[in-house]
Amino acid sequence: MRRKKSIFAKLILLLVLFFIVFASYNAYKRYSFTKERADLSKYLGVTGDDVAIYLNDNLQNHYDTTIKHKALKSNGAVYLPLSFVKAFINNRFYFARDINKILYCIYDEVRVAGDTDIHQIGNAPYIIFKDEPYLLIDYVKDYTNIRYDAYLDDESKRVYIYTDWDKEIIAYLKGREAARVQGGNKSPVITDLKKGEEVKILEKMTKWIKVKTADGYIGYIRKNKVNKEKENIPVSNYTETVRKRTKLSKKPCIGFHQVLSNYSSSKLPDLLKNAKNINVIAPTWYVIRNNSGDIRSIANDAYVQYCQAKKMSVWATINNFDLDDIDEKLVFSNTLTRRKMIDKILREVSVNNLDGINLDIEQVSPEAGEDYTQFVRELSIELTKIGCILSIDTYVPYNYNKQYDLKEYNDFCDYVIIMCYDEHYAGSKEAGSVSSINYVRDGINLSLVNVDKDKLIIGLPFYTRIWTTTTDGKVTSIAGASQAMETAALTQGLKFTFDETTCQNYGTKITQEGDTVECWMEDDLSLAYKIHEIKKMDLAGTAAWKLTQERENFFKIIDINE
Repeated sequence: MRRKKSIFAKLILLLVLFFIVFASYNAYKRYSFTKERADLSKYLGVTGDDVAIYLNDNLQNHYDTTIKHKALKSNGAVYLPLSFVKAFINNRFYFARDINKILYCIYDEVRVAGDTDIHQIGNAPYIIFKDEPYLLIDYVKDYTNIRYDAYLDDESKRVYIYTDWDKEIIAYLKGREAARVQGGNKSPVITDLKKGEEVKILEKMTKWIKVKTADGYIGYIRKNKVNKEKENIPVSNYTETVRKRTKLSKKPCIGFHQVLSNYSSSKLPDLLKNAKNINVIAPTWYVIRNNSGDIRSIANDAYVQYCQAKKMSVWATINNFDLDDIDEKLVFSNTLTRRKMIDKILREVSVNNLDGINLDIEQVSPEAGEDYTQFVRELSIELTKIGCILSIDTYVPYNYNKQYDLKEYNDFCDYVIIMCYDEHYAGSKEAGSVSSINYVRDGINLSLVNVDKDKLIIGLPFYTRIWTTTTDGKVTSIAGASQAMETAALTQGLKFTFDETTCQNYGTKITQEGDTVECWMEDDLSLAYKIHEIKKMDLAGTAAWKLTQERENFFKIIDINE
């Protein structure tokens, strides 16, 4: 019996020992730190001469090798894709493909760089790789307030680019530590750190912190492994070139004058009889005629003299729609064509003693947007030299209009005019207001994201539409001067009431055929609501489309100088 008890006790002891060993093994597996090394080429998404891009410590192509935003190592230096530079760093670099040059506009000249030129660090300012320009990072830095750190000697190359200058938190390692892909002891090791090594703290968690290491990796280390935290504020030595702006002494109150043929100055007194408050007149004298950049002129020197004698500035308008259709991409992407148009404009300014030029280039495609912006920059440089005002007309900046670069217009133009009309236009599929109060508010608030308020002018309509929607859903409209449209609407029997949504008098009726006739009236009341929004935001001025369509009091209402 004693022998059996002894054997049983031994079995129990062996079983306990087994469970102790098993539990210890599992605890070791669970809580020990792996020495597995991360696959850095996979982690960074680069191999060979590709260079991973970190922007403000965020990896641009993390775990996704399909993203195009990778830099390139060439001749020992970093080259950035132009598409990346324009999207995230500096949109002003322009590749003139027709002459194979990179153009960069500062406010008094166009800087030109070729792929055979030599930058001061000894490299070409750009190279062509897979049909895309790649810009030397030091060339980008010449014109941009950035700093960077490049690590090009490792198999997995990387560059850190910083566009912010916020304070950094620096700490030091208490002892040896491993930086890992994620916070956790089983996460693969990116790099090993030594005692006393400096790290930049990016994010703090309960037990782990995200850091940038001295050897240029971002990973996670244990929170209790660092001490001696301190703040570091990066210092910038970059100086921005400032454009010399030309502006009016008063807030512009602009009347657009649509001129389709030679207009005698003798007609001006009658034209301006209800427009005594305007201080700028913008006649549509110039039209781009063809894809060669020829510009038709119907300018009138006597017209200018008359207006200036009446203390009105003349900002002659250039448009792209009063004659035949043109290919804006073809016109504005050609370096010689842009120069040809600018030279023509400068001659017209000189001959006719113009105070300003107004650009009204509409329906520019997304593909032609950057080319048109480059034309604006180059024209601005020349007009600034002679003190001639440059204003530009553009749309309420919704996403589908983002090819119109308001930020660059703000930097290179004296005034930016947002056309807060044609909210519903001739081709609209539903009836609606030409310019509701919310459309004007959008025009103001969305534009102020990129346009200084002392440059922002709001364009308002002096016209109205009467809409007819047939029983089968067909929508048509007629447009005309506000007063004439009100008379026509009342003659048709429309009954008007105030609509709080649009802040307009709204009229409607059902015809004997069952069609719906509607009108959102642009009148003194509607205009006053819009002007209230403009005054509230203390904007630069107002503009009106167009002269001859105003009611008697319209120009009194839109003059925000009073």
